[in-house]
Amino acid sequence: MKRNWTFLAVLALGVLMSGLVLAAEKEAVAILRRVEEKQATDTMVSRMGMFIYPDAGADDCRSFEVVGYSKGDEDEYISFLEPRSIKGLTILSKGDDQWIYFPSTGRVRKIASKAKDQSIQGVGGDFSYEDLSAGKWEEKYDFIIASTTDQQWVLTGTPKKESSYSKVNLVIDKEKLMMIKIEYYKEKEGHFKDLIMEELKVLDGWEIATRMTMINYTKNSKTVLVINDAKYNVEIDEKYFNPTRFYR
Repeated sequence: MKRNWTFLAVLALGVLMSGLVLAAEKEAVAILRRVEEKQATDTMVSRMGMFIYPDAGADDCRSFEVVGYSKGDEDEYISFLEPRSIKGLTILSKGDDQWIYFPSTGRVRKIASKAKDQSIQGVGGDFSYEDLSAGKWEEKYDFIIASTTDQQWVLTGTPKKESSYSKVNLVIDKEKLMMIKIEYYKEKEGHFKDLIMEELKVLDGWEIATRMTMINYTKNSKTVLVINDAKYNVEIDEKYFNPTRFYR
């Protein structure tokens, strides 16, 4: 009889813990949805500067001019305008699927899953293809609330499917309902990268972080994206999101 009671106690504890985990997951997803709904637009067109610092502590950098088109959560188009040596280099993301166009050869290559942890071919820097992929966070990771303060939530996510990261932490400003930092972890390297979002400005009626800095702790490098201009809910030609036409 004693063994039966022990078994029942362990079973009850397991059910209780399972319920607590499910509740934590639901609450984390609810927070994510509030953040995404606040920032949701039908379309966005932006012009950005990209600055790659091989040494995060130095001033020397390589600079690029970029245009970006996005539609909903699933479609992202990024094309390089400057320098002339890579003008026209373009990346299309449709959910987890990505393609890259090389103007020097006129070729389009679909990016394989095993290559998504790499930086942009011909550009380099600290943003990987996976970092630039489209889609909702909750479709990629299972989240729980790791910690909370009066000012912030920290949501910890573990990947639902193949990913180059073993874990991510999303730091969210409670008052503004905006993501202000993403911490990326890898199995071997541990805390691998941080994406810091700052310099909030109102562009075309929307408050956004106009400066995003990706810091790579393994290479001691960083890449900065600065949004110079953005337009929302404007009409965008569907060809930019078509894998067979986006480069034409």
